[in-house]
Amino acid sequence: MRKLTLIFLVTIGLIVTSCDYNLDINTSPNTPQTASPDLRLPSILSYTMDIYGSHGIRTAMLCQQMGYIYSANARYYELQNWHFLNNADTYVWQSWYIYSWINISKMITDAEAAEAWHYVGVGKIMQAFGCGFVVDAYGIMAYQQGLSDATFLPDYDDAEYVYSQILPLCDEAIADLQKTQAATAPLLSAGDIIYKGDTQKWIKFAYGVKARLMSHLSKKTKGTDLLQYNPDAILSLLSKSFASNADDAELKYLVSTVSNQNAIQYQNTTASVKPGKLWTQYLLNTLPGTGNSWNSGVEDPRAKKLIPKITSGTNIGKYSYGVDLTTTDVDPKSTNANYVGLKSTDSNKLFYTQQDSPFDYMTYSEAKFIAAEVYFRKGSKTEALAAYKEAIKANIDKLGCTPAERDAFLSSAAVAQTADELTLSHIMIQKYITLTYSPEVWTDLRRCDYCTDASGVYNETTGVYKGFDRPKFAYALNFPTSKDYIRRYQMAYMERDYNAEKVRPFGVFDTDYMTKPVWWDIVK
Repeated sequence: MRKLTLIFLVTIGLIVTSCDYNLDINTSPNTPQTASPDLRLPSILSYTMDIYGSHGIRTAMLCQQMGYIYSANARYYELQNWHFLNNADTYVWQSWYIYSWINISKMITDAEAAEAWHYVGVGKIMQAFGCGFVVDAYGIMAYQQGLSDATFLPDYDDAEYVYSQILPLCDEAIADLQKTQAATAPLLSAGDIIYKGDTQKWIKFAYGVKARLMSHLSKKTKGTDLLQYNPDAILSLLSKSFASNADDAELKYLVSTVSNQNAIQYQNTTASVKPGKLWTQYLLNTLPGTGNSWNSGVEDPRAKKLIPKITSGTNIGKYSYGVDLTTTDVDPKSTNANYVGLKSTDSNKLFYTQQDSPFDYMTYSEAKFIAAEVYFRKGSKTEALAAYKEAIKANIDKLGCTPAERDAFLSSAAVAQTADELTLSHIMIQKYITLTYSPEVWTDLRRCDYCTDASGVYNETTGVYKGFDRPKFAYALNFPTSKDYIRRYQMAYMERDYNAEKVRPFGVFDTDYMTKPVWWDIVK
């Protein structure tokens, strides 16, 4: 985190100033000492996508989309069992502060001075977006003092406070993007690697970010106050947000020998990262039982874009087996050919893990799923059905399936066909598939209480995410009982080690800390 970096620099400064030498070592004659907004923005957008995608593979492990070979003490092997080891709690937190947010803050300040209002607007969107996913994961963050030079030991704010600050930022961003820039201000297109300077698409994204954040409040009292669940306001925001896949907030990567130009999930996955069994069952609709979409046996056309196929042995050509976290903690072994890695190869070219695969902050499909859920909770099931089917259609198109494959699937038993048939499970399971590698999957799982009933017990009849049971070997110290589900990340270790007295009141040292719901996950 930036605070620790500053402590290190102050220490070096004390050593240098204790001598009598007058060495100008802090200013390079060959490197610019300031950066205009158009120079900062590309790295802000790429770093934030890197952080978001790396957060996404961690949540994919928590959410059983992905699994890992048996490898005791390996980071992802432990993480799939809800055990944060080898600094798995750190990257998202630390990187947001030192790579993204500090640069966003400086860009906004410089852009305001230059009347480069479009950069101000984009900066505010990215601050709302990033602080949103960080506090959703950790439950608290140093928001008010996180970038302050006045203290090395900042105070922390809970999610309720952070949401009260970032929701209005989206409105401010929209207003800034609608302003006329100064004649001398850099054009947004000079630094924008997402929308190439299209302010209207950034405005749509801002509406989408606010709608997403507000949809997280589904457990809160309905009302029109800022921090209440407001279905009509969410739907109004969505009506001004993405209208097609062409509006997706997407970063396109490159085939390159420079690794950080490759797709983020190409960088994150290895041969050891395997499909999760539940994820494959959702894609193939092979959950146990009969009479429901999720056990209809109808193969989703996206399966061949997402699940690798076995390339050797007696099962060659079949889909990879999925890691079953409900039965074992010692399988699969790295030598088992039936479990195929998710990193793309010449034999398995998968949508998210090729060198030049895209990755998204948010998509049109997600926006339609948000609308489907909101309509469903309102009791407007006809509108919910239409949004649900449009969301599926959009994602199938995005992944490059044929229109014939898409239409056949949409009319199949795997998809709810009538408003009376539609359930929240239909919507959220399809959203789980659509948001593969997205941290939003974990947010949704928590809001919907996984597959438990009102008493917190696993119940496939009434639970939303059919088949999602706790890992059989969930880390017993933190999750000792069958009702214990992961509700937040372990607090980043540097905060626990170096600012213990400030984080202690939030319970971060309690063994049950990760079972405590984030503010929006509490019914009130």
